[in-house]
Amino acid sequence: MLTAFLSCLIGVGLSITYSDYPTSGVTKWNQLKTTFGTNPWSAYFPVEITESKAESKKWVQVMSCESSGGVGNVYIEDDDISVMPIYGQNGQVFGIILAFYDPGETSKTSWYPFVNYTLFDGTVVYGVTAYFRDPSTVCTEGNAYEAEVGDRLWIAQAAVGADTDGGYLKVPLTEDEDGLDQHGFAKGACFWGMGQHYWRYMSVNMDCNEAYPIFLLYNGGVLNAWGIAMAHDDRPNAEAVKKYSKKWENPSGDSLKFFFGKGQMPLCLPKQGEMITMHVYMNNPAY
Repeated sequence: MLTAFLSCLIGVGLSITYSDYPTSGVTKWNQLKTTFGTNPWSAYFPVEITESKAESKKWVQVMSCESSGGVGNVYIEDDDISVMPIYGQNGQVFGIILAFYDPGETSKTSWYPFVNYTLFDGTVVYGVTAYFRDPSTVCTEGNAYEAEVGDRLWIAQAAVGADTDGGYLKVPLTEDEDGLDQHGFAKGACFWGMGQHYWRYMSVNMDCNEAYPIFLLYNGGVLNAWGIAMAHDDRPNAEAVKKYSKKWENPSGDSLKFFFGKGQMPLCLPKQGEMITMHVYMNNPAY
């Protein structure tokens, strides 16, 4: 884990313009895992990067290119909707949906990046949707990509606004504070097993009902993970979520102080009790 901590420091002090930081390109991402934890036996759950491997591991398809309106071929494991990988027509992983049955009315407003989906059985879920490859090609036959996981992190927005590009938040692949600031992200703290945090639209005196749920993680100056943190008052109850998923993390609001810079954490967070969070890693989280 020392390597992971030291890698947070690489790239500090660089003075490179935002134009040098693309939102798609070559990556070294070679695996997908979710869920941070100090006990590796109850965390870092693998997500298969090919559809055939997912099927061999008994993941079950719940949406298709035809039924989802072009989202992709979507699967779940053990009836757990919290982590739903998206596969393209070529069988490669294209993205992931982190979902709830009901994220709360606050999350259904245009401020939040939740999109609702209807599964094969008619169940409606709400999810944060991230693509690792060009989403316009997910349902196109014949495409094959060299990258194991993908070449981008594009997060679908429920509402298209000034802070999105064609309906997506297109995340810079390399770390630059000025460039990330253009997307509303501010530098937080570096934490072992996670990386250098960046939080979006956060301020000390903000209302937690306006806390944007997506955070980014950089190691060695490059993007290697991201996640969501739910802080609004009507978010899903932590105990209820635990009944159908072991993949959500439930830190106390006060513990998030380790992921913000000194004096940076919103004052409302320690009052929020157990949070609902999840990390998504595109590399080994140990480095």
